[in-house]
Amino acid sequence: MKFRGVISEATALRDFMNIGVGITKLSKHCIIRITSSKVFFIASEDDSGTTHPYIWCVLPVNYYFREFEFAGMTEEQNEIYLEFASEHFAQALSTLKQNGKLLKIKLANKQMPCLSFIIEQVTEDSILSRECVHDIPIDVISRKHWSDYKEPEFIDFHVSIHLPNLKSIKKIVDRMKNVNNSLVVMANKTGRLTLKVKSDTVTVSAHFTDLMIESFDVGSMATVMDDTQYEYISATIDARKFMHFLTGMQLTNCRTKCSIVQSQMVKLHIEQTSAVSVECFLMEYNS
Repeated sequence: MKFRGVISEATALRDFMNIGVGITKLSKHCIIRITSSKVFFIASEDDSGTTHPYIWCVLPVNYYFREFEFAGMTEEQNEIYLEFASEHFAQALSTLKQNGKLLKIKLANKQMPCLSFIIEQVTEDSILSRECVHDIPIDVISRKHWSDYKEPEFIDFHVSIHLPNLKSIKKIVDRMKNVNNSLVVMANKTGRLTLKVKSDTVTVSAHFTDLMIESFDVGSMATVMDDTQYEYISATIDARKFMHFLTGMQLTNCRTKCSIVQSQMVKLHIEQTSAVSVECFLMEYNS
C-alpha cells in the first residue's frame, strides 16, 4: 500500500482546504477512499453508523495533485480506505491559511499508521520558507468492511430542482431553525421551491420561483396541491443539519441541485465540473 500526493496550484490548494475543513464540521470521523483517479471523502451521521452516508464527496486526482503516487491493497483491489478523527484533519488543513504554498500528503508509519501532512509556508516577504508537519493517526479499513462505505444508491427521486444562491438560503434557514427544527422542503414542476417551518403560533415560508427543473415524476404517488394549485413533492428534514451543510461548504462557482424523495429524504448536490462533487443526504426528520 502506498500513497503520496502533492498539491501546489493556488486554486487547488484553496479548494482542497475549504472542502476538507467543511466536511470535518459535519461529522466527528471521516473516511478517505483513495483510488488511482479519484479521492473520496465519506462521512456518516454521528448517530447512524455506516448505514446512512451523510456526505459523499468526490475529488478528481488530475485537478488537485501535481504529483500522485498510489498503490492499493492489491492489484485486484486497487483502493485504500482510511478512517481518521475530523478535528485532526481540520487542524492540519487550517495551517494552509498561514501563507501555505504547497501541500504534501503521504501514507506513513511512525510507530502507528498515519497520514502525514507536510505544508510548505512562506514568510510575508516571500524570502524564507518553512515546513510544518502534521501526522494524523489513522485506522486502515480492511477489505471486508469496504462495502459499508459504498456509494449511496438513491436514484429514484421524484423531483430534482436547481437551487438559487446558497447564501440567500443560508440566511433564511438560519432564522427558520429558531422557529422549529422540522424544515419542510417542497418543489413543484413549475420550478417553485418552498422552505417552510411552523410552530404553535406561526408558520413561516420562503418561496423561490423560476428555478430549473431537471426532473419531475409523480407517477402513482400520492401528492398534495400547493398554494399555486400545482402538485408538489416534499420531505421534512432537520433544519440544523441543513444549516451545518450550508455553513461548511464554502465553495464558489458551483451548481447546486436539490432532489427529493417524497416523505423520505432530500439530497443536496454541489458540483463544479471536473473539480468537485459533494452530495449531502438528509433523511426524513421526525421531531
